[in-house]
Amino acid sequence: MIRTIAIIITGILFLVLLLAILYFMPSESIWIAAGVLLTIIVYFFLSRLIQGQKTREEKPNRLQNVASLLIIFLIVFILFAIYLNGIVSSIAITILLVSLIFTMVMNFLTVPLAIVHKIKQKKEELAPTNFFPKVTIIVPAYNEEKVVARTIETLLEAEYPYREKEIIIVDDGSQDSTYEVASKYSDRGVKVVHRPNGGKFAALNTGLAFATGEIVVTVDADSLIARASIREIVKGFQDPEVAGVAGNLKVFNRKKLITKLQALEYVVQIQIVRRAFENFGSLTVASGAFSAFRRSALVECGAYDPDFLLEDFDITIKLLKSHRILSGNNEAVCYTEAPETLRDIYRQRLSWFRGDYQNFWKHRDTFFNPRFGILHKLTFPYMLISMTLVPFASMVVIVTSLVMLIYGEWLTLVLAFVLFLILQTLLSLVSVLVAEDDLKLVLLSPLFVFGYKQFLDLTMIKALIDIVLGGGTYRRRERVTRIGDAPGKSTPAAKIS
Repeated sequence: MIRTIAIIITGILFLVLLLAILYFMPSESIWIAAGVLLTIIVYFFLSRLIQGQKTREEKPNRLQNVASLLIIFLIVFILFAIYLNGIVSSIAITILLVSLIFTMVMNFLTVPLAIVHKIKQKKEELAPTNFFPKVTIIVPAYNEEKVVARTIETLLEAEYPYREKEIIIVDDGSQDSTYEVASKYSDRGVKVVHRPNGGKFAALNTGLAFATGEIVVTVDADSLIARASIREIVKGFQDPEVAGVAGNLKVFNRKKLITKLQALEYVVQIQIVRRAFENFGSLTVASGAFSAFRRSALVECGAYDPDFLLEDFDITIKLLKSHRILSGNNEAVCYTEAPETLRDIYRQRLSWFRGDYQNFWKHRDTFFNPRFGILHKLTFPYMLISMTLVPFASMVVIVTSLVMLIYGEWLTLVLAFVLFLILQTLLSLVSVLVAEDDLKLVLLSPLFVFGYKQFLDLTMIKALIDIVLGGGTYRRRERVTRIGDAPGKSTPAAKIS
């Protein structure tokens, strides 16, 4: 009860601060932002009415839907350029103000939605369940001899009826002893399948072909699930409309600054952004590290496609495009290993971001076709803004800050930094309280204003350039060193509850 009150109070403070920022901005900015927001609401309302009168077979008006994504940015930019002329003389500052407006609007919407979802979920947790459908757990593994045993142990110890739990380890042509290590668990009911190396998508499809469970759970070979996680993640399928449920990823190796930063990043993304989208039956991605799907839904949408860097993002989009509901369960905890060096996190995120842009290109019809519902109107536009406008705006902030320092406007710059530091700290605090995680993570908030954020934004821009130069595709995965790969190190024990 006290924690819920703290979450609500922190959320209110966060929104008040956002309003304060808007108050101190030029009055023209406020009226323009309000006008644009009203335009968006009116457009989507009219679009919803028009769409309701059409059948799915009707051909969408592509021009109309292209405008729905681009005209908002065009209107905002032109209005700011006209009305703020004289207030701000630099085009860079004008672009910065535009990006800040959108950032604030996104935060204004996601924080209260996340808190509402948390309160609603607490009520649902009180309801008892005797729902135990047959579950098949698929673990694709490639050169995982040092970590696969600990993963299998957590799966065997997971609290779920033994006869209703099937574990399949798919060795994807490993060049080490992954198959031999996994085969030692055959006498405990674990099925081990060896196949020629074909990539993660091929391993997942192989496991799907052998699966007999109604629900298919995918787990990475270096992930550790909590004892109650399988039982919790299956709860969502009591709703026959739900096709997939994403687990709650947490970083277990939090001894270094770089891994603690990733831990806070995971908390903010899952507890704020993902919870907000769950209110609409949508997710930005059901992570391959730990997610569950109806087997029938996977088969109907064609299972996992080849030659993609992010199979989990691709399958998420395919299910959402088929009007399936995807949700999350934050009690279904999975502990994942985070890269421990800046070089490795760069490689990991470069692959992730390339995969995101690759899937944007593959599923670009989603931007133009209103039949894809919430994916077309909210999820994809939100992700496009987050992965294009925001990183470039971050670079504008750096350039503008340098210009301000050169011209002696350091006091204004310091005040702006302090203001956004308070904003980020409150956002981190809300996220950690909702997640019931370590409050010490909030102390890392300054690096999400300056430092770690710019590193991620530059990596994102690099990934975008790679995909553009590659014509919408990029097949090479970046190899990331993990604890199990480090010479002379043994796999540490993780505390799993």
